[in-house]
Amino acid sequence: MESSLHKHYHDEEFDPRGFIDTYFYNGTNDMFEETAVYFITQLFKTFSSGRVRGETLLDVTIGPTAFHLLTACDFFKEINVIEFTDANIREFEMWRNEEPGAADWSHAAKIVCDLEGKSEEWQGKEDKARRAVKRVVKCDLTKDNPLEPVVLPQMDCLLSIGVLQAVSKDHQAFCSNLKKLASMLKTGGHILLMGTYNMSCYMVGEHKFFCLSHDEEFIRKAVCDAGFIIENLEALPTKKTSNLADYDHIMFMIARKEREV
Repeated sequence: MESSLHKHYHDEEFDPRGFIDTYFYNGTNDMFEETAVYFITQLFKTFSSGRVRGETLLDVTIGPTAFHLLTACDFFKEINVIEFTDANIREFEMWRNEEPGAADWSHAAKIVCDLEGKSEEWQGKEDKARRAVKRVVKCDLTKDNPLEPVVLPQMDCLLSIGVLQAVSKDHQAFCSNLKKLASMLKTGGHILLMGTYNMSCYMVGEHKFFCLSHDEEFIRKAVCDAGFIIENLEALPTKKTSNLADYDHIMFMIARKEREV
């Protein structure tokens, strides 16, 4: 299918709950174990090592997901979440407010607590993450101030999973969007960037959504051009195949902001 015919992340057809059910509920498919568990493990290793520190974290992640916040809440006093659609915000707020029918992240909480060696404490992990989230703000990267009219102070850490590939129409837009996100981060702060290599689309229900394909060479240059020094970059070849998404590697990067661009 031509990429121009793919739907986009901010389209009304994007079903936030369908996205969670498809990719992040344990037992629905092997991609949860391969992607989400890998990212959870990398985040725990990074935060617990002390190499990435601070009090404030800005989360910019595809879909109204919370699995990664279950780790971040142990290391940051304040988490701010930005999203791109009203539907995703509503779905996330259902979880945050413990409303009936909200997504259940207990399976991810158990994984996080097992990594911490505190498996018996998993029942309180979601509550801790909810308390750490102070704001949920809508984002529009086509604007000079993507969070307009909200103005947030620059953060100590920026955590982003998959969303730049989902919202950027081409490589030039990806670089521009990355620089806008970088402006929300303090100089000396870190970006934790997670995504995939060579992925062109993903399925949510019956709809095929666009994903910007890129490789390691591109992401290295884009991040450095945005004012960062890359401290660590790992790529894990996929061991699972699926008709839901066509990536061939999972990527995890730690980079420190050296300068404003």
